[in-house]
Amino acid sequence: MNSDKSLEIRKKELVEKFGLFMERQDNLPPIAARIFASLVVNKGDGTTFDELVVFLAASKSTISTNIQLLSNRGMLTFYTKPGDRKKYFILSPESLLARVDDEIVQYRMEYQIVKEIAEFRDEMHEKDVDPAINKSYPYLDFLSSSLSLLETLKENVRANCDMNSHH
Repeated sequence: MNSDKSLEIRKKELVEKFGLFMERQDNLPPIAARIFASLVVNKGDGTTFDELVVFLAASKSTISTNIQLLSNRGMLTFYTKPGDRKKYFILSPESLLARVDDEIVQYRMEYQIVKEIAEFRDEMHEKDVDPAINKSYPYLDFLSSSLSLLETLKENVRANCDMNSHH
């Protein structure tokens, strides 16, 4: 059985690990990356400003500055509850869709280039009548499959966003 303390330690380790990744991936300052990571790990109904201050052991001004940065980048948003003055910070669904879209654009560009290369290689080998020459392109298949998976992910994220728009 996991104690609350060991779960909290694992949570901090995961936030740190994902935070380091996000620092490099999205070129984020350390605290902004940790805020983003903690929202991913927490999921659920959002995280308050004070919860972020306590969990990340950072000053209110540091948390505020980095929330503003993430908000300006469209990576997080917030909602309020009736009768409650607190803001509940959550990941921006648009941000995830934008990340998936960026990946799709990159894969499509790479697919087009690799496809041109494959066609060029086929032309070069037309002179060779040797049927033993391999005309399969596993990398092209990989790119095509990846694009298909990314498109499915995009549809799922969009459907999930529509379902969760109760905030």
